[in-house]
Amino acid sequence: MMFPPLWWSILKFSNQHFMCSVVGIIRDNQNRILLLDHKYRPDPLAFPAGWLKNGESPLEAIKREIKEETNFNVRPIRLLSIGSSKRYSHLEFVVEALYIDGEFIPSNEVGNYSWVNPEEVSESLNSLVCTINQDGISNQNNIVSEYSCNIL
Repeated sequence: MMFPPLWWSILKFSNQHFMCSVVGIIRDNQNRILLLDHKYRPDPLAFPAGWLKNGESPLEAIKREIKEETNFNVRPIRLLSIGSSKRYSHLEFVVEALYIDGEFIPSNEVGNYSWVNPEEVSESLNSLVCTINQDGISNQNNIVSEYSCNIL
């Protein structure tokens, strides 16, 4: 397992341009939020996330990432925000999507998942530091420099 600071240093050295990632706020028909147990992340549960591939939109990327990591099918709804990291050279797209169907299959990256009520989502869950509740999402101004949206 690579340590994140070393990993970021290697990426920064080898790529002088901005990289782009996507974070998914995935809801089911009960308005619960999908959290994934990523094997290589320090937090036990986090929002689904991944890197965009060349030529891929953020909406396409979240659909692909969710399928690869969980075998779930989702329908991207809208781009909620674009943020830039204060520490690393990357843009972060936050996308809202709806769970359609699919039977969970563990992947190399994700060992388990949870559906949680919006008020249970803690700001410590992900580098995307935010609070999700029935009124939407609000930024806590930690790592993501620009972030504001409402999910109704």
